[in-house]
Amino acid sequence: MLLSVRIVKAIVLLTTTVSGLFMNSSIVAEYGRTWGRIYQPVEYIIFSTAVTNVLLQCSVTLDGFLYVFNSYLTFVEEVYVMDFAVLYFLIELSFWHAAWLSIYYCLKLVNHHNHFYSQMKRHFFSCIPGLLIGSTIGSLLINVPFLWTLQITVLPNGTDYKFNMVQPHKIFNMIFGCLVPFLVTFTSIVLSVCSLLSHVLRVKRKESNFRRPQLKAHMGAVRTMVTRLILDLILCLVSAGLLTSQLTLGLVVDTACWVLVMCYSTFQSIIFIQGNAKLKTKLFTCNMMK
Repeated sequence: MLLSVRIVKAIVLLTTTVSGLFMNSSIVAEYGRTWGRIYQPVEYIIFSTAVTNVLLQCSVTLDGFLYVFNSYLTFVEEVYVMDFAVLYFLIELSFWHAAWLSIYYCLKLVNHHNHFYSQMKRHFFSCIPGLLIGSTIGSLLINVPFLWTLQITVLPNGTDYKFNMVQPHKIFNMIFGCLVPFLVTFTSIVLSVCSLLSHVLRVKRKESNFRRPQLKAHMGAVRTMVTRLILDLILCLVSAGLLTSQLTLGLVVDTACWVLVMCYSTFQSIIFIQGNAKLKTKLFTCNMMK
């Protein structure tokens, strides 16, 4: 690895570790402090996502340390395989959390009167704890096989690696760990954004005194959803691309993918804080009091 690339990666590693752990830990601490007073199902999703992001940041930090300092040869193969399986488990669990959160907001924002939608809206909110537990178990199960299907071979030059995966498991993992939850997120966010924009246009036509703060709040919600969708799309492409290419994309692309994975939990926490006025106020109030 070039020295300049190693320096850039070390800087990214340090910055994202500090920022990601600080912001996500702040969210976890805030919801943990008021756990007995959590009444909205969405708060369980945000809390679970923040906990996952803390663990994900720890995992990518360990992976980044091994990657930046080329330390894979120091450990036995099983250490890296375990690190990879845990990393993909947390990434894919984060995708499913995004899917549940997107469905939640979609059901809150979109109004349909067909029977299926009404039944889903009636039962989804009470099922959120079960869905969070189920997605955790499911994400774990589809990544456990990496422990015996992922093989790492050191090339003759002693510094590069070749990764071999079992094709059926790789495809299964991409479909149910990345593609399905992202499609759910994509569909839910598109429906939510369309509903919000339609509502804004309808109200503006009917009410000439439609206040600017109201419009700003609605457009802020749209920006938050679109930003989250773009972030998940990028990580989904990166995750699927790494699996498809056997984790070898060349120095430039590989470095770019690594940086995106490192920054994911930090960016996600920023989106949560910026998009949730109540959470933003609580966090800033607590920090100022300290």
